[in-house]
Amino acid sequence: MRTDDGLAGRLGPHRDLLLFACGVFAAAYGFAVYNTCFSNFAVQRIGMGPAQYGILESLREVPGLLTAFTMGLFVCVAEPQLAAGAMLLGGVGVAAVSTAHSYGRVVAFSVLWSLGMHLWFTISPSLTLKLAKERAEGRRMGQIAAVSSVAVLAGIGTVRLVSRWAPYHALFIVAGLCLGVGAVFLSRLSPKLGTPDRPKLLFRRRYLLYYTLTFLDGFRRQVFGTFALFALVKAFHTGLAAIAELQLLNTAASIAAAQMAGTLIDRVGERKVLCFNYLVISLLFVGYAFAPTVRVLYALYFLDNLLQVCGMALPTYLKRVAPPDDLMPTLAMGTTINHIAAVTVAAAGGIAWGAFGYKVPFMAGASVAVVSLIMATRVPNRQPAAGG
Repeated sequence: MRTDDGLAGRLGPHRDLLLFACGVFAAAYGFAVYNTCFSNFAVQRIGMGPAQYGILESLREVPGLLTAFTMGLFVCVAEPQLAAGAMLLGGVGVAAVSTAHSYGRVVAFSVLWSLGMHLWFTISPSLTLKLAKERAEGRRMGQIAAVSSVAVLAGIGTVRLVSRWAPYHALFIVAGLCLGVGAVFLSRLSPKLGTPDRPKLLFRRRYLLYYTLTFLDGFRRQVFGTFALFALVKAFHTGLAAIAELQLLNTAASIAAAQMAGTLIDRVGERKVLCFNYLVISLLFVGYAFAPTVRVLYALYFLDNLLQVCGMALPTYLKRVAPPDDLMPTLAMGTTINHIAAVTVAAAGGIAWGAFGYKVPFMAGASVAVVSLIMATRVPNRQPAAGG
């Protein structure tokens, strides 16, 4: 303990940033190990079909739908401590999946880790923005996203190296332990980063554009997150090793892309970044639906995954228009609104896939991306940062 305190003293103002980065790295590494394995585990070990997988994803998103209300229950807990507890809960749930041998147990444990991880995913942008200087929020978001991407790269690489001999349950246990390590780092953050006196719930008309874009993003994100990898595994019979290799390539590219996107947001503003993002994504979803070969699908998946870094423009836009006390509760409400779409899309998309083929969810995603593009044109311009 003394050693850690001494190190903290030498680090001075960079202490919290380093601890946060370590927590992000550990969490991203563990979650990458879990995510890389799960689609293959679901199909090969549990025998899930599209409808079952879609229902699982919808149930797994229910904690996200309740994020604002869950945050309200912990209104007296500062964000760093809440982040640590949330990540620990996520680790317990991920590790528990290692014991699941039936569809029902997978669903139960998935909902458990989802509760913790959705809280973490909501708190993380707030802490990142609080660790950023004025007008350098995009750069800081890009830096933390790059740390996460390096960790994901390491996690996927681990799966690729051991996929031929390591059983799924061992990988899930390792993933859960890594999330636990991340919780330890977050528990050491300074409480002054938090705002324990924040409002319990917050919905204001002035943030209506943010809520709308977040809602639409939840629909698009769920189509990508649920059905892109599942299409590779179920429709094109892609093995775990190939999935891991594709994820490695995606993540390696995202490391540079995250910092570039963050800097670009600071320079040109959120509107241009979001409009470009939604325009390209709408075209990619059409490509998903009509990809003639698995190699084309690989390329589309790569580009789609790369564009995920543009999503950091939403919290930086909110930071620009919301006072500090509104930031955390508005992010939490945004997560809840985001999951109104997410909860229904996975189940409906899985049923539509089973009835009409896998093209239907992707065409719906393309339509929503076009609507997102139209709404993004309403994001107000801002003066670019002096000198970049």
